[in-house]
Amino acid sequence: MNCFLKGVSFFAISLITTAGSLSAIAKPTKIPAEQLEGKQVVIVIPGQEYEAGALHTLIFGTHWRSLWTTPVEIMILDLKSFAGGVVPFEKGGGFQTKTLSFRGADGKEYRFRSLDKDPARGIPSKLQNTVVSAVVEDQVSSSNPVSALVVSPLLEAAGTYQVTPELTVLPYDKGVLGEYYDEFAGLAGTIEERPAESDTAGAGFKGADKISGTYAVFNNLEKDNDNQVDQSAYLRARLIDLFIGDWDRHSDQWKWAGYKKEGKTRWVPIPRDRDHAFSRQDGVFSWIITRVMPRMTGFKSTYPSVKHLTLSARHLDRRLLSGIDRAEWDAITGDVQEKLTDSVISEAVRKMPPAMYEKEGAQLEHDLRTRRDLLKAASHELYLLYAEDVDIYASNKPEYAGVRRMPDGQVEVAVSKRDAVTGAEKGNPFYFRRFNPLETEEVRIYLQGGDDRVVVQGPVCKDGVKVRVIGGEGQDFFEDQSEKALSGYPHTAEKMTFFYDDGKKSEFTDGAYTSVDQHTAAEPADDEEKYDLRDRDSGRETGMHPLVGYSPDSGVFLGLGVTVADYGFRSAPYRYKIDVSGGVAYGKNDFRNKLQFKGDFRTVLRNASLLVEAGSSGLDLINFYGLGNERYYHGSSLREDDFEIVNTINSIRTSLRYPMDKQYNWSAGISAKWMDLVVQQGSFIDLYRSEFPGIDRQFVGGVHLGFHYDSRDCGDAIALSPGKKLRFSGGGEPLGNTTALQGTMLDVEGSYYPEFFGNEKAFGKIRGEVRTYIPLVSSRYSRVALRAGGEKIWGDYPFYEAAFVGGTHLLRGYDKQRFAGDASLYAGSELRLYFGTFKFLVPVMYGPLAFIETGRVFLKGEDSGAWHTSVGGGLWLGFIESRYTASISFAKGLDDGQLMDDYGIYIGTGFTF
Repeated sequence: MNCFLKGVSFFAISLITTAGSLSAIAKPTKIPAEQLEGKQVVIVIPGQEYEAGALHTLIFGTHWRSLWTTPVEIMILDLKSFAGGVVPFEKGGGFQTKTLSFRGADGKEYRFRSLDKDPARGIPSKLQNTVVSAVVEDQVSSSNPVSALVVSPLLEAAGTYQVTPELTVLPYDKGVLGEYYDEFAGLAGTIEERPAESDTAGAGFKGADKISGTYAVFNNLEKDNDNQVDQSAYLRARLIDLFIGDWDRHSDQWKWAGYKKEGKTRWVPIPRDRDHAFSRQDGVFSWIITRVMPRMTGFKSTYPSVKHLTLSARHLDRRLLSGIDRAEWDAITGDVQEKLTDSVISEAVRKMPPAMYEKEGAQLEHDLRTRRDLLKAASHELYLLYAEDVDIYASNKPEYAGVRRMPDGQVEVAVSKRDAVTGAEKGNPFYFRRFNPLETEEVRIYLQGGDDRVVVQGPVCKDGVKVRVIGGEGQDFFEDQSEKALSGYPHTAEKMTFFYDDGKKSEFTDGAYTSVDQHTAAEPADDEEKYDLRDRDSGRETGMHPLVGYSPDSGVFLGLGVTVADYGFRSAPYRYKIDVSGGVAYGKNDFRNKLQFKGDFRTVLRNASLLVEAGSSGLDLINFYGLGNERYYHGSSLREDDFEIVNTINSIRTSLRYPMDKQYNWSAGISAKWMDLVVQQGSFIDLYRSEFPGIDRQFVGGVHLGFHYDSRDCGDAIALSPGKKLRFSGGGEPLGNTTALQGTMLDVEGSYYPEFFGNEKAFGKIRGEVRTYIPLVSSRYSRVALRAGGEKIWGDYPFYEAAFVGGTHLLRGYDKQRFAGDASLYAGSELRLYFGTFKFLVPVMYGPLAFIETGRVFLKGEDSGAWHTSVGGGLWLGFIESRYTASISFAKGLDDGQLMDDYGIYIGTGFTF
């Protein structure tokens, strides 16, 4: 629900503010040929379309619009003289920027990057030419159009490899541009050297022998430990990223210069693409977006959350910063900070065109000086972020990992080549670091392939650093010689060393503090999954979301929820997740509260999940009309409000679910419930107390066993970018489940409440429900949804544990819990037709729905053949894709006018079932 509401918020803002202004946005055309003819420079307005009025900027941000709309003088590139003459050979670019690569007569390569962006190229086709694409295009104004000019001298001052871009306009020179003429002639952008290799050793960019992309470097690191990344140089580059607020530093934003010497290769980072340096995120829209996507941090004089600012580079950082200890980290930070002098900052900012500097230069200088002064604190935050759980990677060559525990809980790790004859370490370690338990919880050593050996030694202390060693292909030898802590030091019985290897030839020597795991772990499908799309296994996230709902029985519900997710080693998608929510409902002239806790703990048992639910609610039981299938009160002196139950139900329920995240799972557990009942004078419960069995039983506790199967296909999710899709969730399961296009869901659970469990009398129950979704051949989105279910109770049960029928989710058109008995049956069929799609800001699918539902309860001693039936219809709207649906429906009960209230209006996300 929370994600759906965020989407609705965006939709509402768009509806109010953009129907006119944004629909007119179009990407700028090229500079006309006649404006360039015979000139060496030209006056260019980089993005006239980003000019906006007060209301627009209030909603969508002021950003850097002042720079985008400033006329600046730009050089026209002379393709015949630049670099001795250049020839284009390759176009490229991501989803926003157009690039064209050239070879120069000077032996170097150059790359042209368009100044303005076209982010609409990267959004789903269904959103093209909608207000969404217009908003996305308008948000280009959040980026500084000349950020690359400013960043280059800052990198140079910090001692980091960089290229020096120049503003330029590509001429209308068909003779040189050739096949690229139509697409690139007349575009404004930057031209910079493109790091490239040379046929001559040591003659490439910055004297490099090899220039490679990130995946290629990682593959080389894995292949042979004679390949090593210059981690100090990488840290310098990342500190500049922090300094300039560049939040988009994923693996494709880097090239690497390789230097070969004495059989070893040292890889030095070359950062590139500065589209999001100095990004400004102001305005209402940005406020919403940065809460949905917190990595899109804004640049100002103070630092945002470093965790969010560095989120896109977290996989790189955890691999490439693991060898730097606190002392070296602080020394590098101090050196970078010292080199970013006031004069360096001023000279860098003055690389902006004079007209742009006049508008924003002073403010940018001020912000950079302030951030420079705060750099040590931000750097320390980054250090602690990656010091908590540290990943150490060996290679596919034979290696020796030595782990030495200290009496004070510190741990030293040294990884070296392994001697093929003796099996011991060979030469100096290529990795060494000491870890402090005040900073580090655990160290993970990935041995990769090869015949490796690891030896763990030293005293095991309470609150020391845990060590995990993960083997790979080859015959590995794991040896834990850890011992009890010396007298005077706190010791522990907890496992502190963990060995993982599924190889049949691997050997283990374990001890009292060792855990050995020989289960097979899934292998990544490709480099992207291996290096960029890894399951998160470290850290913690906390989020808040509003809760809004409505039903005819409880009225309007408003609340707030907080979610905390903790991530750990091999515990995807999380180690545990906790949801705490609360709110108030107002309906029928009274308020009802609800407080709920849900915890999902996934490291208790392998492939199992421990679910803990607890709550206090006045919304679980709202009505009670007495036991029986034909309890009617039409024409009596009782009013509808007299059947309301004022109560609070406090409950706790724990379940062990196995296996996790499968189409099917089993669950078993225990539960307890306490009822706090308020008897109002003159109410049905007051007048007919005998109609309420077990009214004085305030507690029930029992055990339960369940089975769940789910094969529902909910259709496409919105593809935000390759490999990433937008997923809405609500109530602990994907919102799209009720919008399934096909498939089946089966849910069965049995419960038993024994007398000795604190219950006054024993009883048991079993309930089940099956849903199936049948697509119609006439349309992919038209389908019939069928549902049937029921419940049976044995023994003496309190009235609030009866089998009920009625309400939004069991029988529309009837009050919630309208009929109660020893057993219940219900069924429903809903026809959901797809009539088409129209564009109203975004593509909106629509169609009617019609349903018929029936149900009844059974009561021992009652002779009733009646079935309670309701019919209804409504409308559903699918925003962009069918899984993101909202629906409204009307239902009427058909009990021949015997009901006090025989209709209901239902509004919500998704469908009823």
